[in-house]
Amino acid sequence: VPDVALGLRMGDNPRSPIRYGLVGYTLAYSRTVLDALHRLARYSRIISETIQVGVETRGGRCRIFLESDPQFELLLHPIDTRLANILSAVRNLSGKPVAPIEVELPYPKLADTSYHRHFFDAPLRFNRPKATLWFHAADLDLPIQHADDTLVGYLDRLAEEKLKELSGTSLSERLGRALWSELSGGLPPLRRVAELVGMSPRTLQRCLRKEGKTYRTALEEFRREMSTHLMHKRKLAVYEVAFLLGYADPSSFHRAFRRWHRKSPRAYRRAS
Repeated sequence: VPDVALGLRMGDNPRSPIRYGLVGYTLAYSRTVLDALHRLARYSRIISETIQVGVETRGGRCRIFLESDPQFELLLHPIDTRLANILSAVRNLSGKPVAPIEVELPYPKLADTSYHRHFFDAPLRFNRPKATLWFHAADLDLPIQHADDTLVGYLDRLAEEKLKELSGTSLSERLGRALWSELSGGLPPLRRVAELVGMSPRTLQRCLRKEGKTYRTALEEFRREMSTHLMHKRKLAVYEVAFLLGYADPSSFHRAFRRWHRKSPRAYRRAS
């Protein structure tokens, strides 16, 4: 489809978030927009296993970002659709034309950005590590008209039960998602990865021991597996692959790659 704005057009929906079913109802009856976004992050796996949502507040700013499996990281339309869904929900829940401070997009700059600039009404940054909407925290601390603490408490229990049903995903898959979401910021501590997987650090270590692994060996295994996947993406320079796998120094990545594959990254890429 030649329309570069197709994803935004699909996600630009002024209707209430209740179209998302159970998760949408938890948003609609939350106390504030920020509360609703935290619920969206908590329950996003119910909507999709492919692209999930994260929320972080830092120093008066809040970022809403997307987490995805590596093979989906550069898909323009699904990413745009999810970002448009989120911004449309923010505007619907608040009843105000809220605009982000800026928007970070993981794909290359588009030839025509006019629709994106009009829809987001914010500066656009391309080739960023994660798809992210940045807001002033005060813009999200807005009350939701139909907030109902009793009803949303009941809906939370239903959503938690649904999450338990989905928890059958293997530990290696959940661990892989957690590592991928954190590695571009450097080596993630066990505590942070355990939180993303939904376990205590001690429980995660115990589960890994049952598989004959430690956190260190699981991390090494994931980096080795992802190194081959990323090296086949020829648009990524070797130093970019090193960064995505959490190596602050490309030379450390070169040494690790030789240990894994018995050849340098460039020789591996030429041979493949």
